[in-house]
Amino acid sequence: MTRVKLLAAFVLAACLTAFALGAASAHENRAVGKYRITVGFINEPALLDEPNAIDFRVVVSDTQKPVEGLEKTVKAEVIAGGKSMPIALRSRYGQPGAYAGDFIPTKAGAYIFHFTGEIEGAKIDEKFESGPGRFNDVADTAAMQFPDKVPAPADVTAQLKAANDTAAGAQSMAYIGIAAGVVGIVVGALSFMRRK
Repeated sequence: MTRVKLLAAFVLAACLTAFALGAASAHENRAVGKYRITVGFINEPALLDEPNAIDFRVVVSDTQKPVEGLEKTVKAEVIAGGKSMPIALRSRYGQPGAYAGDFIPTKAGAYIFHFTGEIEGAKIDEKFESGPGRFNDVADTAAMQFPDKVPAPADVTAQLKAANDTAAGAQSMAYIGIAAGVVGIVVGALSFMRRK
């Protein structure tokens, strides 16, 4: 193997390792009583308008034993842009102690996941906020699009509203023009009749 190939293989391995570590660390771990709770997005990076889910995992800190059945005792809520929505947690098949709360993030930026209820009888009320050192914010996909840029649904809606407003304004102007034309015809007819 030549030095160039060896160097390329080393760089590729380093990049893959950094990517794997980055993806694994994109969650927040927190001790809550005798439990360790891990929270983040299931799909990292979290992308605007792409289906995703809250990743909620709970183990007993001392034994690392997964805590099961929390879909019945813990309620989740997602908060972003001053709005909130309850999210139903579901247990994840083949992953004891792991739960998901499905939703589609429609705003880029910071998200808060709020959990209330009980873990094995112990009350919890915990908020986990995305950001540096925690889990990733939702990323806007515009910078990643190639070869063509696709407008965000909110932009399409704004463009349609503007087009409708313009069309409504043009329609109003047409009605005014028709009314002015009718008035002109009536005035002309009255003038013609007075001359006779």
